[in-house]
Amino acid sequence: MDSLIRSLLGFDRLIGPTLVKIVYYLGAGIIVIVIGISLLTAVMSFAAGNFGLGLVQFLAAPVVAAVVFVYWRFICELFMLAFLAYQRLGEIRDTLRTATGAPDPNHPAF
Repeated sequence: MDSLIRSLLGFDRLIGPTLVKIVYYLGAGIIVIVIGISLLTAVMSFAAGNFGLGLVQFLAAPVVAAVVFVYWRFICELFMLAFLAYQRLGEIRDTLRTATGAPDPNHPAF
């Protein structure tokens, strides 16, 4: 428990990538629910006798779902890029620090 509090209060490890994954899965679940409701509405349109609307909605819902999933994944990957770039730059900094032995006096500390 002490290490959990210490990791939350310290900034040794970023929690952003984990949060982005949680937000991605929540968003994907919401997308699935909305597409399911759209397909149900299409079936209801068929039952009500409006075959044109039902057919268009029944055909458009999976296409829209595919586009929205790709777009949602792209947006979440953009957020992940920021965190991964920060992590990779830290690794490069640590590698350069150990390779030269002594830190550069002209280089600002992070």
